[in-house]
Amino acid sequence: MERVDSSNNYARELVRDKMPIEGTLIVANEQTEGRGQRANLWLTEPKKNLTCSYILRPAFLAAKDQFMLSAAVALAVYETVSAFLPQNDVRIKWPNDILVDGRKIAGILIENSLRGSNIDYSIVGVGLNVNQTDFPKELKATSISVLSETETVLEEVLDQLNTHLEKHYLRLRQGNLQQVLSDLNRSLFGFNEQRLLKINGEDEQVTILGARPSGELQLQHQDGSNTLHQHHEIGWNP
Repeated sequence: MERVDSSNNYARELVRDKMPIEGTLIVANEQTEGRGQRANLWLTEPKKNLTCSYILRPAFLAAKDQFMLSAAVALAVYETVSAFLPQNDVRIKWPNDILVDGRKIAGILIENSLRGSNIDYSIVGVGLNVNQTDFPKELKATSISVLSETETVLEEVLDQLNTHLEKHYLRLRQGNLQQVLSDLNRSLFGFNEQRLLKINGEDEQVTILGARPSGELQLQHQDGSNTLHQHHEIGWNP
């Protein structure tokens, strides 16, 4: 697809008009209004990066387990990036960004529709910086091309992403939720490390113990107590 406002918006229109088959993929050469978490814009140069959305039907997942779909997608993007940048430090930044050497290279936006106590359908949006080399300084962003010093074929990146996403999605379908979560936490930025985070507006030195199945981040405080937090409660200091 040449140009859309957002691949997730286009996917939602497809679902509204007539539910397409599971696994339908929308790939946009250009997005004019790409979105990230918390209504942030996802800025991308035309035909330089991978911007796509998948339409999935994970009815086997309970609504309370919807974070596990996010975990599976994050692992798929993480493994895709790692395949092209094997010498770099690739991490999943909770809840849904991918960092390389501390800089953002990809983001994920998942929109779930529920039916009763289960998920009816999901629109999974992925934005991955591939061949773009210029970014606003304040974004602390990077790309595969910047780090590998070579241009990468977008279709090859998409093939890798499709392969890894299918693998982890099937793990969810088979009920291997705990293993998916364990793999996510092992790849998590700051896992089992002390970090200075902004928690509800206050700076505090804490140890990151990992994500919970509910999607909350578990932190250990200096007094030994543990707390769980939603993503809007956490700010990541530079």
